Amino acid sequence: MHVCAPLLLVSLLGFAPQDSASIVKQRAAALLHPLGVQVSGRDQLALGTLLEAQDAYRAGDWHRCQALLDALWKRHPVGAPEWAARPPELAGTNFGNPTCYYALRMLTDCVRWRRAEAALPTTKRPRAREATLSVVLVGRSQGIEPRSMAELAAGSGTAVTHELHPLLLEQEHRVIRESLWLFLEYVLASTDGRLSVTPRFEWLPELSVEVEARAQPRRVAGLAAHALDAVWAALPPERLRESDWWWVLYPSHVPERHPEFATTEFITGGMTSGPFGGPCFLIDDLWLVRKPPHLGRGPYGDEERRAYLPQWLQHEFFHHLFGAYPQFGLEAESHQWFDRQSWPEDFAGRFEADYYQEALHKRLRTPAAQPPLHLRLCYAGAPLSILRRLSVRSLEGDYVREPVENDWHRVKLKLATEDRFEWRNTAGVRWTLTLDREAWVLRAGQDNPYHDPRSPRRNDVLLELRRDAQGEFVAEIEGLRVGGELYRRTRARR
Repeated sequence: MHVCAPLLLVSLLGFAPQDSASIVKQRAAALLHPLGVQVSGRDQLALGTLLEAQDAYRAGDWHRCQALLDALWKRHPVGAPEWAARPPELAGTNFGNPTCYYALRMLTDCVRWRRAEAALPTTKRPRAREATLSVVLVGRSQGIEPRSMAELAAGSGTAVTHELHPLLLEQEHRVIRESLWLFLEYVLASTDGRLSVTPRFEWLPELSVEVEARAQPRRVAGLAAHALDAVWAALPPERLRESDWWWVLYPSHVPERHPEFATTEFITGGMTSGPFGGPCFLIDDLWLVRKPPHLGRGPYGDEERRAYLPQWLQHEFFHHLFGAYPQFGLEAESHQWFDRQSWPEDFAGRFEADYYQEALHKRLRTPAAQPPLHLRLCYAGAPLSILRRLSVRSLEGDYVREPVENDWHRVKLKLATEDRFEWRNTAGVRWTLTLDREAWVLRAGQDNPYHDPRSPRRNDVLLELRRDAQGEFVAEIEGLRVGGELYRRTRARR
């Protein structure tokens, strides 16, 4: 990365706090001035520090990056009440709230790990496992668009089709890569360099997914029920098997072009599960293009994305982590960290980002978290070469979906004919599954009670294999995965 001469000079001469404070403030002022914003104090220092420290980090200058962050935290400590105040001058911009706080905390973890790693002999550094994040770009969406609050409440409006915003495709997906950079570096640091997540882009220009807008129980403009199934069906089976994580971006259905919705907040995505249970970030395309009305006004600048998108990704990611390690009770109730009284007694912070950092270091990176993060976060399915070692009869057995909430969650899988199985639950409901030997997937038939001709593959059953202590696949059945939910084997056929 290019480093401008003044920054390089400071780095070469050694860190001088007074010089650096002046530089970071000038950097923030130069960014905000064209926006008609003048801000001083903590917010100016936070913004300038983030930009300067990120540049230093990406140039490999860990010492300067650490010094910049240390100077900020010394003046404005982590968790201090002063971070809660957001100056009105920043209205219309979105650098996160508190200003840059999430990104600064993430970057602090990253540079501490980088410096610790650099101090180790090469032979002592762990080898990173490779995980794939498939970024799926959906070409079109279609649905009924309300033109007023009355139509939204009634579920009426006009039929529309949306196209994916071209900005997400330009310059080899630059906007998406920039939005991901800090977050993926944070994942690497959180696992002490043991898990490297690499994005891979899947462009589906011919796919059109169904979207909807509704007012209750929460105001939503997003994918309709089972629309995500169409995404999985549009991808080759090997892509589903090879990917650990997912990010699905679809053309926005937010009706903001109509005056009544110009300042209305809509939920357009969040966190769900991929085919093999891995994290699936879900959001509309405009989330990366412009600020929604509850977060600001106008199109995003690159610096705003660098500050805010890591915050959003971190928020959704920790939803997944808390579900992956339920024994810690870190999200026994949805978003429980919004209530400071619900925090564990040994958590000392104040803000949402503090909760995540303490959860990571005091729970998720401890020996009590098993399997460890770098193994738990690998979700790609077993390769066909290992699946084909299984015998057909070895799939038989008893399976349970946990937590067990009803008799449909206890299942017996029994071989009926050469490639045909019977799925029978303790409620007495049964249907057939046929082994697709090419993909090693159990295909659900039309006798499946959930059968939907619009999503015929929705209830196909994926085979999940056991992993050994090193995280490598073993040719033994761990469970069956349906719609992202795992039915774990409790007893094999005898």
